[in-house]
Amino acid sequence: MFQADTTDQARLAQALAQHFSLVWRSLRRFGVDEHAVDDAAQHVFLTLAERLPDIEAGRERAFLIGASLRVAANARRKRSRSPETPSDQLEQHANQAPDPEELLQKKQRRAALDRALDELPLDQRSVFVLFELEGLSLPEIAELLQVPLGTATSRLRRARHRFEKWVALQQSGAAR
Repeated sequence: MFQADTTDQARLAQALAQHFSLVWRSLRRFGVDEHAVDDAAQHVFLTLAERLPDIEAGRERAFLIGASLRVAANARRKRSRSPETPSDQLEQHANQAPDPEELLQKKQRRAALDRALDELPLDQRSVFVLFELEGLSLPEIAELLQVPLGTATSRLRRARHRFEKWVALQQSGAAR
């Protein structure tokens, strides 16, 4: 059980407030199924809580992204071994949401992005997501992933090439 002093509790609360949406989006974009993202995010923050005394103050974001990568990799590995895939057919009940056509278009775009990202190896996917979708700089990404800047740059270049190739294949298929 995690026992923290008030300083650690404050750091944890601050990390949760500042980085929850980044962790959630990152997990989703790193390949965690939509129905499992909340549990995965909780796992990432529990890991942070357990390791907080060992993490240098101000390095919580880097730790969270690294933990998100590991949790996502484990979730993807588990999904590939599981013969059953949960169905997303049961949608949430209608509420005061935007136009159904708009929601459908957003869902289709998100699904297309997920399919494109699934085509990328995790090392390329992580750099691509952090750079293109989260807006981090290459030096930040290299530091977060603990790889040389040249490696991060190369992974981004290869990921962009594969992503563009996937988009071109989808567009050529839609044109037929």
